[in-house]
Amino acid sequence: MNKIFKSLFMAIVLLSATAYAEVSIVSQSFQKSKKKKWIKTEKVVPGSVVMYRNTLANDGNQKAENLVVVNAVSKYMHYIKKSAKCKSKCAITYSIDGGKTFKKPKKLLLRDKKTKKIRKAMPSEYTTIKWVIKKLKGGKKTTVQYKARLI
Repeated sequence: MNKIFKSLFMAIVLLSATAYAEVSIVSQSFQKSKKKKWIKTEKVVPGSVVMYRNTLANDGNQKAENLVVVNAVSKYMHYIKKSAKCKSKCAITYSIDGGKTFKKPKKLLLRDKKTKKIRKAMPSEYTTIKWVIKKLKGGKKTTVQYKARLI
C-alpha cells in the first residue's frame, strides 16, 4: 500500500516567478473517518475515497506567477468527477495519456476499443491533473486538491 501513496505524491511545481518568490509545496493525503471528518491517511481499503492536497506557500516578498502543479493519478485509483479544486484563481486540465497532453474534460477524447468510435474519456480514465495558479502573493498560501477512489 505504501508504494501506491509514494507514487501519488509526486507533485511537480514549475515556477515562472520573480527572483524573490520562494515557493514551497507540501503534499498530503486524507480519508474520511467514521465521524465523517477528513483525517490523515492511515489504512486505505478498496472502495475508500482519498483526498490529495498540495499546499503551496510563497515565503518570499514578491508574487509568484503561473505556478504549475501536476499530480499523477495512480493506476490503482479512479479520479472522482469534478473533485479537482483550487483555493486561488487557477485553470485545471486533465490528461488521459500519462501527462503528455492536457485538456478540459469535454475535449478529452479517445477511441473506444470495442466500437472503434471516438468518445469522451470517463473521469476514471484520467491519468494526470494539472493546475496553473495565476499568482500567489508573497507571504501567502494556497491549496489544490482532488479526490480519488481506491479500486
